[in-house]
Amino acid sequence: MSTRRLPRRAWLAVVVLGFLGLCAVVRSPVSVIPPLLTQLGTDLGMGQVAQGALTSVPVLCFGLVTPLASRLIARTGVNTAGALMLATIIVGALVRVVGGVPGAFAGTVLIGAAITIGNLVAPMVIGRDFWHRTSLMTGLYSATCNVMVTAVTALAVPAAAVAGWRGSSLVWTVVPVAAALALWLWVYPPGARGPRESLRRRSGMAGWVRERPASTAAAVRVPVLCRPLTWVMALALTGHVLSYNVVTAWLPTALTDLAGMSETRAGVAASVFSLTGILGPLLVPVMFEALRWRGTTVLAVLSACWVTLPVCLVVAPQWWLVPCAVSGVAQGAYFAALFTIVIQRSSNLDENRQTTAAMQSVGYTVAALGPVTAGWLHEVSGGWTVPFAAVVGALAVMTVCGQVAASRRGSARLEGRARLPLDGRDEGTPA
Repeated sequence: MSTRRLPRRAWLAVVVLGFLGLCAVVRSPVSVIPPLLTQLGTDLGMGQVAQGALTSVPVLCFGLVTPLASRLIARTGVNTAGALMLATIIVGALVRVVGGVPGAFAGTVLIGAAITIGNLVAPMVIGRDFWHRTSLMTGLYSATCNVMVTAVTALAVPAAAVAGWRGSSLVWTVVPVAAALALWLWVYPPGARGPRESLRRRSGMAGWVRERPASTAAAVRVPVLCRPLTWVMALALTGHVLSYNVVTAWLPTALTDLAGMSETRAGVAASVFSLTGILGPLLVPVMFEALRWRGTTVLAVLSACWVTLPVCLVVAPQWWLVPCAVSGVAQGAYFAALFTIVIQRSSNLDENRQTTAAMQSVGYTVAALGPVTAGWLHEVSGGWTVPFAAVVGALAVMTVCGQVAASRRGSARLEGRARLPLDGRDEGTPA
């Protein structure tokens, strides 16, 4: 059968896969290193402080490099920026394994800076090409990322047993990223304003792959960075990623201390939090589209579920299993739900880019300090009650700010003007 006779749905799947290929590698190139830290540290003579700093570099890049990444995308366009991101990750992966300690840090900086571009490109592609299926595509974006991170984390050490930490790092970075780059260049050619024209026609996308019509949202009257709502959204994301970084960094240690587990069992128990996070993003389109929940309802439910784990660790750590699973699902879904609202609220691609950049710059910069601060609170207080109570506080900020961001009345009152974000629908109901 000629490829030209493939059904339109098959061509549409090709376009979606081109996008999801990029999504699959926006975290895995850095997630491959933590399981290999012991081998890497021994080989390069790095102490624990240096190893910890190496794992913190990408998160700092997500925060500090975001403004530069935003300007790059504005100059080059989304398609070109996506290609540059993937190519830079490959270069960074090679530098990371050939240059000793300086190379490890330089390569990690390159990878972190490249992924920072991807953090902006992914929601911009959704807002540009899939705006009428925002919750579905945002959920697939997050789920794909989580699946790849889980796979790489699980397979990095077995691969290192055969090829060493350098070989494992290269295999789980260069191979998937090179495949994603090839697919991206075919589907999203640099310089174009959407998928390749022939793919758009064959998939039936030519009629709707375009920037969101201006009529669906009022024009922005003030710069994005001067809007109070932008910073409320940034605080919501900050509360989420700060809490996530603290929980993922300290949960195994906390379970060992509080529940009397062995290190091995605590590690397995903590993986429940990460594994259930894969399911969370897939529930977002169900809540928005199938159940037709308002944005305020979606974020309220997810916030209530998210906070169960830190509360449990403070009050009854022996009952960790159910809260760990519930919080895992919620943390996986919250990111997708929040950015679904952000994308739908954006009146054009430029507003999408600037709002996302502001949120991530603030959120990831503060989040990078979370594990260190939690460790300090643990040492000062002599227990885990204070650190996880602080996480509850961060999630409370996330909850309040998320409700304001999702509420039409709350956001309009905050900005002092009635700007209907989603075709005039109430409280963040998806278009």
